[in-house]
Amino acid sequence: MKRIFILVAVALATVIPSYAVAQVESTPIPAPPKPNFSAMQFLIGTWTCSTKSARRPSAYITTTAYTMDPSGWWINQTSTTKANSWIPTTTTAYDKITYDATPGLPPTHRWVDVSYGDEGGYGLSFSSGWNGNKMSWHDVSFAPGGDVKSQTDQIVTKVSNTKITSASSFTEMKTGRVVGVTGVCTKHQSGQT
Repeated sequence: MKRIFILVAVALATVIPSYAVAQVESTPIPAPPKPNFSAMQFLIGTWTCSTKSARRPSAYITTTAYTMDPSGWWINQTSTTKANSWIPTTTTAYDKITYDATPGLPPTHRWVDVSYGDEGGYGLSFSSGWNGNKMSWHDVSFAPGGDVKSQTDQIVTKVSNTKITSASSFTEMKTGRVVGVTGVCTKHQSGQT
């Protein structure tokens, strides 16, 4: 009888999982390296941008300032668009740009632009980075609405350290018409406002 009791106890011990007492982890979480902003360093400063939508009578003007965030993790972008005949008020938008080098399968390795602005504007865009002098930004926060059914990625071209251009398009909801949007930004020379 004693042998049977021991055999049952051994069998139960192998069937019932044993739970080890949880140990408190004391190893610090490793900090990721700060982003290497060398590919974007030319942006730092103030720019004047002219953006033209094919369905508007004229371009609108934006003053954009790029600064390094004191933390070293972000480039801060502040863009102010002046009112004109079809933009009723001056508006301001804010972007925070960083590089996500998170390892994984597959690794992230992408530029990230988090934006927000007046009147509840917001966005989240990703880019794999420069391919020659071009960079493609994909807005993952886009949802059809208003009179916009779909949109393309925005292609930014670095013409020089003081000039960039951009091109994208969107499709109107009701008409299906594709509307092109182009922009040209010029960096202010030191001391210029």
